[in-house]
Amino acid sequence: MADRDEVQTARWQAIREQVGMHLRGLRLQSGATSQARLSTDLEALGYRMTQSMVSRYEQGILDAPLSLERLAGWALCCQGLSAPMFMDLMSLVGFSLPWSIGDLERFDQLLVRYRALPLPDQIVFRRSLLWHVLGLSVTTKDDGSGGEPCYRSVNDSRRPAGASVRASG
Repeated sequence: MADRDEVQTARWQAIREQVGMHLRGLRLQSGATSQARLSTDLEALGYRMTQSMVSRYEQGILDAPLSLERLAGWALCCQGLSAPMFMDLMSLVGFSLPWSIGDLERFDQLLVRYRALPLPDQIVFRRSLLWHVLGLSVTTKDDGSGGEPCYRSVNDSRRPAGASVRASG
């Protein structure tokens, strides 16, 4: 195992219980979001996340760390992008988003309003909003193939705070 992987694994081991506590708090603060509903919503965003996995992440017993996309997706599904608990979680794992608290509150308000839409429309909206929150823009292929959309970064928010890219050698 590379030195960097060992450091990341050790860091995750040290914080995974705290991360689990924050994830559970996000889900519970949103009212009646059950683990089953959350796993279904995350699946709709394109993340393989069973109810069992949601439970194990909340308990802090899974060895695999969550990516920024999954953390933001979790908060988005819980309508908690502006929640202090989400801000604490992002700080704990070393990520930041390029939005003010006011912007994130407006995103949460939009999510609440869009819950009234039919489920397929909610899914499309949440996917688009997730990529927007992450600072990614959707581009389509010009070849007319109708393939999957491509995402390109429009900021550096995906990199953990204080991280730098170093060549090993």
